[in-house]
Amino acid sequence: MGRKKKRYVEDHIFRIYPDYPLLVLDKIAWAKAGANDPLHFHYYLEIGYCYEGQGTIISEGEEAAFCQGSISLVAPNLLHATRNENGMYNMWGYLFVDLEDFVKLFSFIDERMHMKICRQLFYGVRILDERKYEQLTFLLKQIFRTAGEKKGTYKMQVMSLLCSFLFMLYDVLEHRVEEEAVSLPLLPAIDYIYDHYMEQIKVGQLADMCHFSESHFRKVFQKMKGLGPVDYINCIRVREACRMLQNTMEPIRIVGEKCGYLSISSFERNFKKRMGVLPAKWREERRLYRKKERGEYEIKQILVEERTGDGEENHF
Repeated sequence: MGRKKKRYVEDHIFRIYPDYPLLVLDKIAWAKAGANDPLHFHYYLEIGYCYEGQGTIISEGEEAAFCQGSISLVAPNLLHATRNENGMYNMWGYLFVDLEDFVKLFSFIDERMHMKICRQLFYGVRILDERKYEQLTFLLKQIFRTAGEKKGTYKMQVMSLLCSFLFMLYDVLEHRVEEEAVSLPLLPAIDYIYDHYMEQIKVGQLADMCHFSESHFRKVFQKMKGLGPVDYINCIRVREACRMLQNTMEPIRIVGEKCGYLSISSFERNFKKRMGVLPAKWREERRLYRKKERGEYEIKQILVEERTGDGEENHF
């Protein structure tokens, strides 16, 4: 009997931090994406810009075609994969945005607007044509350029540009004629999961909110999100657990309880399934990583100060 193949690959949450809740990857190129590459998902909103190439982005149950100049939007926790046409060369720029943390950094974004933005950006795969949305394209390219140059207050500039981009994107999606309504029946359930992940949630309860039978709800949810409702709930719980493990000294047991797990064994099992290691090990790895990162930063600062000092002596 052969080994069961993994159906998806997860993107680790620790690559994005609350004070700068986005990851910028520009000019990512590949020559071929095989038809059998596994579907994967990210905990974040994925925004892409196709510099070269064409193909499709697939998620379970649907496909969205892209070409040079396409802007792609992929919802968090959605199984998907990029398929290049005939194995041709592709080049992309990507933003991965932790929208929850991003919104918290801007006090003028109230809770109502926060919910509206999330409702538009947290569902499905969308493709926009740069020729129709020149301002969006300009902002996106400016984000890549500013993040790549890393000059001065570049992080604040990137955050401001992204804020403008997301508000403009929201307006575009609100007024598109071809607005996708396929995920709308799931909105009550999705909103409830995000607000009550720390509580015990029954699938039948979510089905009732959407006026579906439980069996039909499971089928629709799997088709629309690429994950079953229980797996989706666990994704949200593990994401929040990672945030707490990284930013607090709460005991592992307490973190698990606050994220909705009734026992530490259940928490550890689900956490390891998604992150590859137990919570305690993950926390320790994060600590060592950040310690190393701080050390590298301090070394760079010393080198900069030494260069500045040498320059001043030579000048005078």
